[in-house]
Amino acid sequence: MAKPSKPVVSKVSDEPPILQQHRLIAQQTAQFLQGGGEIQQIPRGVSGQPKLGGPSMKPAGT
Repeated sequence: MAKPSKPVVSKVSDEPPILQQHRLIAQQTAQFLQGGGEIQQIPRGVSGQPKLGGPSMKPAGT
């Protein structure tokens, strides 16, 4: 796993903060991938939250 690096944020810039944030994320992603990191794509509908074990509700109309 790649080790995290310090973010590079410009203190003085004419660029709007949201674009600075986008650029920072792009830089960090590139560094992560260049360091051997891999991005795992999670299928739609899959949750990282564990089931709480409460009662299940049946869909309406069944």
